[in-house]
Amino acid sequence: MKTRYFIFTIVLIFLFEIDCNSQYKHDSLKVDDGYIHYYIKGKGQPIVHLQGGPGFSHYYMRAIADSLTSYKNILIDYQGTGRSKYKMVDSTWVTPDSMVKDVERVRKHLNIDKWTIIGQSWATHFALLYAIKYPQHSSKIILLATAGTDNTFQQYYGDNIRLRLTQDDFTALQTLAKDSTATRLDSFRVLLNGYFYDRTKSSSFLDNVPESEIPYFYNDAFFYAFTNHPDIWDFDIAKEAYGLEVPIRIIQGRQDPLNGGIQERLNERLKYSKIFYIERAGHFPWLEQPKPFFERLKESLRN
Repeated sequence: MKTRYFIFTIVLIFLFEIDCNSQYKHDSLKVDDGYIHYYIKGKGQPIVHLQGGPGFSHYYMRAIADSLTSYKNILIDYQGTGRSKYKMVDSTWVTPDSMVKDVERVRKHLNIDKWTIIGQSWATHFALLYAIKYPQHSSKIILLATAGTDNTFQQYYGDNIRLRLTQDDFTALQTLAKDSTATRLDSFRVLLNGYFYDRTKSSSFLDNVPESEIPYFYNDAFFYAFTNHPDIWDFDIAKEAYGLEVPIRIIQGRQDPLNGGIQERLNERLKYSKIFYIERAGHFPWLEQPKPFFERLKESLRN
């Protein structure tokens, strides 16, 4: 009887540990204007995942972090995004520098010496900028769907997305534009069709977001504050980025509307860089080609 009880207890402990490991630990860090919320999953070498938008919460990066079971994954809602919305967003403080500052605050709070930085889309700027400011705390940078080192990609990025939209998509966007209750996220659901190589998979970006996360998932006011900053076209970190001594890996969907030569130029000029293309994939290659994407990502983390 005692043996059965012992075995039963061990099984319960094992199942409890599995359940705990499958969940994110949600915590927050007090700052002057509220809190920075962050999320941790797993144990091992630390990785911080930086989301783009700008304006998205950390949530969509979970699809990447969930695959990295041998690492300590840290995800952050920058101030003004996700659950870290405690003050009115405006262009005086919604900048790459402010987001990098939030990331560094979390590193200090968690007492992490060095971590790998994974940035996606516009957050590839934040990842590079973080390594420029804090090279002593950056062990490796992985850029997913990189925007290069400045904002010149905006000259063609929107055109590449619109090129893939159908007449039905444009009709839907026109209808939303007349709807005073519609948000940028509503329009983004339609625009997503232009981000994917296979438009039948475009809904996968939002389909797995639970209803409880929707209020936090995207802040369009943050996006407008960021993109309306008077210095946005002056942002250029090329000189500093090309001097980085940190290993850098670039993973790019071959059909990403961001592609315009900036990825190749970045790879050629960075000192310790390798670039990997995921065939038949757009801006979110882990959703279209998960097997080759995660193979390249894990290879990039190891080597």
